[in-house]
Amino acid sequence: MLKRTKMLPVGAAALLATLVSAPPASAAGANGAGGPGGTGSAGMAGMSKAKPGPNQVCKELTMNGGFEQPKIGNADWKLFDEDDVPAWGTDDPEGQIELWRTGMDGVPARFGKQFAELNATGSGNSIYQDIKTKPNTKIYWSFWIRARDTSDGKDTDATQIHFGKTPKNDGSVNGVGSTFAYLNSASDASWKRLYGWYKTGPNQTSTRVTLTAVESTSTDEGYGNLVDGLTIVENQNCI
Repeated sequence: MLKRTKMLPVGAAALLATLVSAPPASAAGANGAGGPGGTGSAGMAGMSKAKPGPNQVCKELTMNGGFEQPKIGNADWKLFDEDDVPAWGTDDPEGQIELWRTGMDGVPARFGKQFAELNATGSGNSIYQDIKTKPNTKIYWSFWIRARDTSDGKDTDATQIHFGKTPKNDGSVNGVGSTFAYLNSASDASWKRLYGWYKTGPNQTSTRVTLTAVESTSTDEGYGNLVDGLTIVENQNCI
């Protein structure tokens, strides 16, 4: 029953990351040409922090990025069939997505009242959604992450975010994407923000964004990193 997954290889182009309000991350990757899938970067020092002007539109490309739907109710956590979680899919062996209510195991939601755990019934699993995008266009992404169980140094997990032409979640499909893998430490007991940009390729009108638990040292294969507040926009000032 015990299982340790191996780190997946990064895609054709990898994303370098800077954590906001966090120690340096143990991350592997390098900027580079992404081929048909575009290029990516993260934690860019030159990214503007200015507020959008009156004529700028902050259009959100994701849906249910805070995992507020469906409602858990009075339970601390609940497994939902992927068809019941708006916008999200999964490669979990049972087709389940695990949502937590704020306060579960002492973890507050970063936004709203709910968030997600990447591994539901198995290990090394992904959750993903497809968003409409414009070809040859930069999109700007941000999400929050933290370890689940840091007691006794248990929880040292690696999480990957991947962008690619839809569909990309099939492991037999090669390329057309940019990937960033972040290895958190057992001391990562607070929410940390990862952010960056991704450029779509020619004719890429639909893009799949995938969050994957690629490695876990937990003794429970259903343990994974916690994620909240995924947002993807076309205007960098909206991040």
